[in-house]
Amino acid sequence: MKIIQKTTLILFLFIHIIYAKEPPDNWQSYWVQSGKDIIMDPSSQWLLGSAAIVALGVTKIDMDVKDFVQSNKILSDPISHFGDEIGGNWGHWLLWSSIYLNSKVKNDTKTNLISKMQFSTFAMLTNGIITVGMKRAFGRERPNGSCCQSFPSGHTSHSYTIAAIAHELYGDTVGAVVYGLATLVAASRMNDNKHYLSDVIFGAALGTAVGQSFAKNYHKFENSNLQIGLASQMRFKISIPIY
Repeated sequence: MKIIQKTTLILFLFIHIIYAKEPPDNWQSYWVQSGKDIIMDPSSQWLLGSAAIVALGVTKIDMDVKDFVQSNKILSDPISHFGDEIGGNWGHWLLWSSIYLNSKVKNDTKTNLISKMQFSTFAMLTNGIITVGMKRAFGRERPNGSCCQSFPSGHTSHSYTIAAIAHELYGDTVGAVVYGLATLVAASRMNDNKHYLSDVIFGAALGTAVGQSFAKNYHKFENSNLQIGLASQMRFKISIPIY
C-alpha cells in the first residue's frame, strides 16, 4: 500500500523562533493534553460516540447512497474539483495565510502569531495521524474499488479540523462559512466516488473533535500566560498524508 498517492498532502512548515532569554518548553504538555481531550473530554466523547453509531447505521445504506450520488451527480465537475482542492491542497495554506495576515493587521506580537500557527499546526498534524491510523486499522475498500483507505475520509476530517480552528480564531460568522466549505469537501468526496456516506460522517466528527480539543487547550494555555513555543532555533517539519 502506497502511503503517498495522487491525493496525498505533503506539508512542510518551517518555524524559526528566537527568544531573547529562556525559551518556553511547554508545547509538549499542550499537545499531550489536547490529544487526551480528544477521547477524554465529555463533549468529544459524545460527538465521536454519536458519529460512530450513526456511521455504523449508515453503512446499511452506503451502497444505495453511492448509487444515487453517482447516478445523479450532486455536484458539477468544477465545484467537485474545487471541494477536492480545498480539502487537500489549499485549505491549510489558506488558514495559515489568514492567520499571518490577520495578525499583521491586528499588530499581534511575534509570540502570539507563532502560538496561533502552532495551535493550528498541531491540530492538523494530530488529525492526520489519527486519520491515517484508522485507515490502516479498518482497511475499508473505497467505493471506486481501490484499496484500502476509505474509512474515515481524510479530506473531510482535515477540512473540519480547519473549520474548528477558524471558528475558534475568527468567531461564528467565519466559522459557519468554513464549516460550509468543509461540508462541500465531504460532498465532493462522495461525488467523486472516493468515499461512502459513513466515511464522511465520521471524518467530519473526528476533525471537529480534534479541532475543538486543541482550541480549548489553546485558550487554557493562553489564559495561564503560557506560550505554546518551540525551542530556540528549532526547525519544525511536518508531513501530513491525507487520502
